Amino acid sequence: MDVVALSTLRNRFVAWWEGYELDPQPEPDADETAAEEESANEDSQPSRFDLFRERFMAWWEGRECGEETLAEDEERPASQLGPQAPVKPLELPPEKKARTVIWTPERIKIAERVWGAGFTSPGGEDYILKLVGPLALKPERSVLDLGAGLGGPARAMVGAFGVWVTAMEPSEVLAAQGMEESTRAGMAKKAAVVSYDPESVELRRKGFDCVFAKETFFTVVNKRRLFGTIAKSLKKDGQLLFTDYLLAKSDPMRPEIQNWITYEPVPPELWSIKQTRECLENLKFEIRVEEDISDEVSYLVLKAWRAVLSTLKPGHLRPELGEALVDEAEMWLHRAAVLASSEVRVYRIHAFKR
Repeated sequence: MDVVALSTLRNRFVAWWEGYELDPQPEPDADETAAEEESANEDSQPSRFDLFRERFMAWWEGRECGEETLAEDEERPASQLGPQAPVKPLELPPEKKARTVIWTPERIKIAERVWGAGFTSPGGEDYILKLVGPLALKPERSVLDLGAGLGGPARAMVGAFGVWVTAMEPSEVLAAQGMEESTRAGMAKKAAVVSYDPESVELRRKGFDCVFAKETFFTVVNKRRLFGTIAKSLKKDGQLLFTDYLLAKSDPMRPEIQNWITYEPVPPELWSIKQTRECLENLKFEIRVEEDISDEVSYLVLKAWRAVLSTLKPGHLRPELGEALVDEAEMWLHRAAVLASSEVRVYRIHAFKR
């Protein structure tokens, strides 16, 4: 999907979230007028969160909520898509802030339905194997996977390369479920999933050839300690490959980023790409790759949600699953929105320990 198509899909998600249909392209001066009217009426309107939940609940209960599909937008010329709705983190009422993810069986089921069996974040097995490709994994190599979720990435690496993976996940519930899935897959030893505390974890000194982590460091408070622990756990010429949410600049964070931080289940402790680079270099890491992959991650998020919405039918979800689906959608649409602001980015970093 090209940039125009991705933008179109993103706009469609924003329209769906806010509870309106995309209108025909306005006359030349209509954009400015509409913006002024929206600003004037903003305080009298329901919050975007309330509109989203009301619309989504109507959808899973089988009540009327619109008939257009996301797929239809991809086939429409850009000139017919209406105004480009701003993509930004959404303001939440106070009672909805600082929530934590409760990994109920329903939430896990929804996460796997959206992201694939064994996964709780964008990118399935093929994406993981592409990410770890530069590690040149071999059967004799040992890998540490931090933030392993349900163990899908670990099992993908074992299946493709025959490596031994120690998968560690902060959520005890996800770790236990991930271990069950590894056992069922016959990988209880080669892809063991255990829980850990990233703030205090101790790792075996020079115990790993590679450390892999997918969007997990951004919630860690004491990053310097964790990176130092990782450095000590790597063998000579060991590799660290991770993706993470980072500030593109070291400037003070803008209000929309602060709002996103407030909403996240575990409040992010964001570093800038500069801070991350300096920390790794001080630990004698040689950074080989520092790549902004935000567009790819945004695409994966939107693609996954479009696929889910195209297969689910109104009224076919139990209330518990409907609630879990709403919660998952809220979290990921907020993340996609903050990435669209260009202030927060997802970087891929590949470094060697010297």
